[in-house]
Amino acid sequence: MKNDAIKFKKETMKKKYIIHLRSFISFVSIATLFVACLIACAIVITGTWLFYHGPITFFSGILMSLLVCALTMIIGAIALYIGSGHLLKPVEALNLTVNKIAQGDFTARVYRKRRNMKNYLYAHELDELSSNVNKMVEELSGMDYMRKDFMSNVSHEIKTPVTAITGFAELLLDSPLEIQKQKEYLELIHQESRRLSLLCEDMLQMSRLDNQQIISKKDMIRVDEQIRRAVIVLSQKWSDRDQKFDLNLCDVVIESDKSLLMHVWMNLIDNAMKYSSLNSTIYIDEYVNGNELIVKIKDEGIGIKSEKIEKIFDKFYQGDESHKKQGSGLGLSIVKRILELLGATIHYESQENIGTTVVVKILIKALK
Repeated sequence: MKNDAIKFKKETMKKKYIIHLRSFISFVSIATLFVACLIACAIVITGTWLFYHGPITFFSGILMSLLVCALTMIIGAIALYIGSGHLLKPVEALNLTVNKIAQGDFTARVYRKRRNMKNYLYAHELDELSSNVNKMVEELSGMDYMRKDFMSNVSHEIKTPVTAITGFAELLLDSPLEIQKQKEYLELIHQESRRLSLLCEDMLQMSRLDNQQIISKKDMIRVDEQIRRAVIVLSQKWSDRDQKFDLNLCDVVIESDKSLLMHVWMNLIDNAMKYSSLNSTIYIDEYVNGNELIVKIKDEGIGIKSEKIEKIFDKFYQGDESHKKQGSGLGLSIVKRILELLGATIHYESQENIGTTVVVKILIKALK
């Protein structure tokens, strides 16, 4: 973060262009016409000296001036026509690259000449456009990869419970089974059906949030009450674990979306309970620090490997395979998107076999 800030500061201190295209084209045009005028004058004077031996009259002077003007326009037009081909090469290259991108080739890039930019960001406007096109195609390439990866994950996640349901249903239909076996298979069918239903609900919610840009923050919310309510509900869900809670909450009211914020606490506390060991304690602290409301949820669970922390917000990613059937892998993706829409941030800290701490920060400007 610090290196990014230094880089951003250095970039903001740089001038944008070495030269503006308007100034460059104007200078080249004037220089071309000036040279063309000199050449035309030289041709007319040389021709007059070689082929005309009479007196210089008013009429001959006008004729010579007209010849100079005509030759200047002809020579200048030819020079500008040839020179414009050089000037239009970056535009043609840009057009070719954009056509490739439009056809779905996200490996295409606009070639930029290596220059000693020193205190400048771009050589000129076309150089900036080329840079922005390259950035755009990189983003499109990333989105295309995410789309393909998302579709692959969706098809896999849906196929697994459907295959299980189909298999157990065929067993029930094809052969007579004991009552105990029938109940066992029906229970498995019910579990897979519920898993499929939850997966579809999470996918629909993720789709809605991805296409949502603004959330009206009109609900006045006691965050400590929401957290206590989530703890009570989830304690019933995980009653067999006999987990304890150490709550250190403050009386703070914020303006936000009540249902979405509640979804955040439910998911984060549910994860803490899911990945904690039996009879362990979950610590939840809520306090104001400077211009932020901070909520920390700490468990004494299995922890997360350092190489997996960066992936936990990816869609369908589940770091612990042993808990794969207890979720869809979309929970933290949904939580992160909700917090982005609410103007909040989330951060994970974890040590393997020691525990995990999740930190949620909400800007204090939302506080009342």
